[in-house]
Amino acid sequence: MTTWWKTISDLDDDQKKVIALPKDGNHLILGPAGCGKTNLLLLRAIFLDKAGVPDITILTFGRVLKEFLVAGATNYPLPSDRVQTYVQWGINLLTSNGIAFEDSGDFSEVRARLKEGLRELAKLNKSINIRDCILLDEAQDYSAEEIEIISSFADQIYAVGDDRQRITDAIGGLGALEKKCGAPVVLRHHYRNGRKICRVADGIRNEIDSENGMEAWSKYNEQELESSVRHHPNLALADQAAAAISEIANQLIAYPDEAIGVLCPKQEDAIAVANIMLASSIRYDVQMQNFATGYSHFEPNRRVIVTTLNSAKGLEFRAVHLLGMENLSRMGSRQKNLAYTGVTRAKTSLRVYYNKSVPPYLAKGLASVDGTPAADPKLEDLFS
Repeated sequence: MTTWWKTISDLDDDQKKVIALPKDGNHLILGPAGCGKTNLLLLRAIFLDKAGVPDITILTFGRVLKEFLVAGATNYPLPSDRVQTYVQWGINLLTSNGIAFEDSGDFSEVRARLKEGLRELAKLNKSINIRDCILLDEAQDYSAEEIEIISSFADQIYAVGDDRQRITDAIGGLGALEKKCGAPVVLRHHYRNGRKICRVADGIRNEIDSENGMEAWSKYNEQELESSVRHHPNLALADQAAAAISEIANQLIAYPDEAIGVLCPKQEDAIAVANIMLASSIRYDVQMQNFATGYSHFEPNRRVIVTTLNSAKGLEFRAVHLLGMENLSRMGSRQKNLAYTGVTRAKTSLRVYYNKSVPPYLAKGLASVDGTPAADPKLEDLFS
């Protein structure tokens, strides 16, 4: 299945129902990585517009996903200015009401100030600020209070999310949406991730061979493109980048016109890797998408996208290279969801690079695709 659906035949019956839910009322859609939530959000926006509900806004949580959606919107009759980040939308709303906003500081500080500003604006209950519908992507990354505030500026809310991919410290967003929307519509099948990649994801969540795991609900076509997973231990970051460059050079040929993701847990590692790749043989195919260097529009001719695990949420790639993964353990309470999110960005090929070791939950997922169980070691091996 391609990233952007071209015809009605690309959709399954459950996806069609999700797009065509009643145009009046609030709706929450839950589903795993690869079930098409983001694509469904764009098609729902078109559905509402054609159904006489034109005053809509699509909100994304991160800037990289926003740029990805804007690029995707060119495949549909949907103006790209309908897509905004939550922060961008909030600041524009405040300034259009004559309220100055200070957007300096780190993201958590800006987010906190924005919440307070929007809460005060909502109290004024100005009809001019109310949209017909706000469509919310990655809804799991909002707090309950943020959901309540966003909802106060829309007659309807249509939200999609997956708590397994929550990568912020905010909690309660999906619970607040269930109170507002009622029982969610749950999508189970997904099409993006090959079965070996699913097994790694299931290992992270301790769901290997579970009826609730990613592998059990995968409809990926292994006959068309067989999935593969490999990991490369004991490499310094520069050597990780060199190993990835060697394989990416071949993947650019093997997967023409498809994107390849290079993702790191730490922002400084992503920048370092990008600089190495921008000085390498694949430099004309590389683009950097990261907060520290400034976001830019996606360049379709530069198919190798280097960014952080955090910024890659909502994206998908034919091949994914996860570098600097020894630093996952430094990501605190978010680390398992970040690992899960990074792994599930890959459709067909997943490569994991690290120095010395990765956290045990990721090691378990990687071990699950080796095929044969490890033999018990000899006692003398314990001292080598």
